[in-house]
Amino acid sequence: MLHRRAIPGALRLRNRFFPFLFLAALILAGCQAGAPETILETVVVTEIVEGEAGDGVPSRTPEVAGTQPAETLPAPTPSALQTAETEATPVPEVYETRRVVLEWPPKIPMGESAIVRLSFDPDSGELDAEIEIQGARVVTGSVDIKRLPQYDVQAAALLEGLGFEISPTGEQVRLVTEGEPLEWRWTVSPRREGVQRMNVLLALRWYPAGDTQTVLREAVLYAKGLEVEVPAQPVWTGWVLGLAAAALVAGLVFARFRTGKRRPRTEAPSLVLADPNPDLKIEPYPGIALDEEEDGLFRAVFTRYGRLLLEREFKSGYSGARTFLVQPIRPDGGADARTILKIGRIQDVVREYDNYRRFVADTLPPITARIQHAPRTLPDGQLAALRYTFVAGPGHTPVSLRSRLLENPDPAPIMQLFEVFGPGWWLQRHPYTFRLSQVYDRKLPVHAILSPAGGAGAGGKHVHASGDPAGLVVQPGDVLILDDFSEIEPGSGYWNLIGNPPGENAPIRLRWEAPDPPGPGATGVVLSTRETFLRQQIHEMPRYGLPDPLPQVPGLLNETVRGTRSIIHGDLNLENVLLGPGEMVWLIDFANTGEAHTLFDFAHLQAELIAHVLAPQIEEPQEWIDVLRAGEHPLLGAVESLAARCLFDREFPREYDLALALSCLGALKYRNLDDHQRHMLYLAAAWLLRHE
Repeated sequence: MLHRRAIPGALRLRNRFFPFLFLAALILAGCQAGAPETILETVVVTEIVEGEAGDGVPSRTPEVAGTQPAETLPAPTPSALQTAETEATPVPEVYETRRVVLEWPPKIPMGESAIVRLSFDPDSGELDAEIEIQGARVVTGSVDIKRLPQYDVQAAALLEGLGFEISPTGEQVRLVTEGEPLEWRWTVSPRREGVQRMNVLLALRWYPAGDTQTVLREAVLYAKGLEVEVPAQPVWTGWVLGLAAAALVAGLVFARFRTGKRRPRTEAPSLVLADPNPDLKIEPYPGIALDEEEDGLFRAVFTRYGRLLLEREFKSGYSGARTFLVQPIRPDGGADARTILKIGRIQDVVREYDNYRRFVADTLPPITARIQHAPRTLPDGQLAALRYTFVAGPGHTPVSLRSRLLENPDPAPIMQLFEVFGPGWWLQRHPYTFRLSQVYDRKLPVHAILSPAGGAGAGGKHVHASGDPAGLVVQPGDVLILDDFSEIEPGSGYWNLIGNPPGENAPIRLRWEAPDPPGPGATGVVLSTRETFLRQQIHEMPRYGLPDPLPQVPGLLNETVRGTRSIIHGDLNLENVLLGPGEMVWLIDFANTGEAHTLFDFAHLQAELIAHVLAPQIEEPQEWIDVLRAGEHPLLGAVESLAARCLFDREFPREYDLALALSCLGALKYRNLDDHQRHMLYLAAAWLLRHE
């Protein structure tokens, strides 16, 4: 509960900003009536300082001519232990200086839209701020944020204006991490003509570390009223629009009479059924072989070309999809730009395309690989193809991050990856408290592998699709009766059954080893459980004195973690990160992209480095133990430093250790790993969990 006292001259921020905005608008309107527009203004923050309950301690504010020190909200009543500690050891005051930059358009014509941008960045000491919106009005200034021991800070921004359509609406909350920039952007479209006004407000909230529900302190950091001119449309514009509308209606009516029916309005399709071009000549480089359906998909995607040169196949991650670098040649012999074609299961490719449109197209920089059109499939096909743009220069072929690091183990590409994609994804994070199983259960093997029971179904144990995996206690040889499993995905000679639990709980996941999917109420015999399957992968590998991590897995999955949530790639393996000319870094494969635990990508990437870069270089397990003890490997250190920047609490690195341990154990299930790679992953998990 927020601690509040009535303090003259101080504004109290409640869950919504409306009372304050109304008052701020009145004040700003009165102040601006006789004053010209100020291009550069200094922002003064109302600071929060510690003190005895009931003390009105003046705040520390920047020295600005013509301003008075702002009053402060009182500190929460400290506990007896906190008071004793404060009296014994004075806590030094720690401030972080930040720069606030607000940009907005002075004029927006009706029918158009524009951007309003608010940045809240660490102050570099430079006088000139970075301005992004050409022709915008700009105000800027510096503020000091007080960092309180054992407190976290959120920044909440709000933009509102009755004369505009504004997106996104409502408060936009960000976690204020020391040294990390923050930014808010709104798209605004005018609703009416004339001079229209908007109000922007930025507030800070302090709360105990790890407890985002109990806001103890709040302060209005910055508020400003914005004026935007919305020009009236010329009289002739209305006539033109009216004539255009009349012509459009007439055209539609005429088209309907000609066709006899109205064309339905549809959204862009997520899958297109295409006819192959039988005359296309496909010329794969040595070592690349295509089956009949894959050959047909190439012909269905590149229908207008005469030849295709399949120059390279990128090694896939673990999904079974295939990714090719293709040079299309026109019938006249001219070559078009190289492109990338990915072929995978229909449901995976469609999900990737939909995730790209939702999470990638508008959030990542232009150098990201772009999907060129909706996926293509063949009649009665099981696969689909997705075409990506190819980022490269003349004479340059991109390489995967795995190939580059095997050639040169310099962590620079990893750091570049974060600098390019971090601001759009991982750094735009929000507090997120979750049970580990909600995010990391899917990285581990399925809960049980079954085969049809035949006539042995009598007396079996019922397993409901809505059940909790923690309650699924089975052993090899048990007979299970499957109830309500409607989500069934085909694999290579098997079927994956996925439950649908209520809320955000992890689903039960089963594998049905049979050519045909199970029907309602089917019975199956348990061939192996998650634990027995993992035991088969490690073959009693030596642990060199480290504890066995496998018995700890159920308890870890049930643990609650305080972290952050952001858009993540979801499958950041070394083959989905490509490097072009000038060490340009770009991404492909967005099948699993979405919002989840921010550290998920870094844990997955580090497990990949262990299996595919370090394992070929470290021959003996004992040498790997020495690397773990030293904790100084440059590649691992690079990923860990990036993960540290995204920790919810930098004093609590266990958030990342748990994510990495489960990622290493989950990687044991992949069939493309040898025993040495699995041994290194197993030892890494044991090392991370050695103090559990």
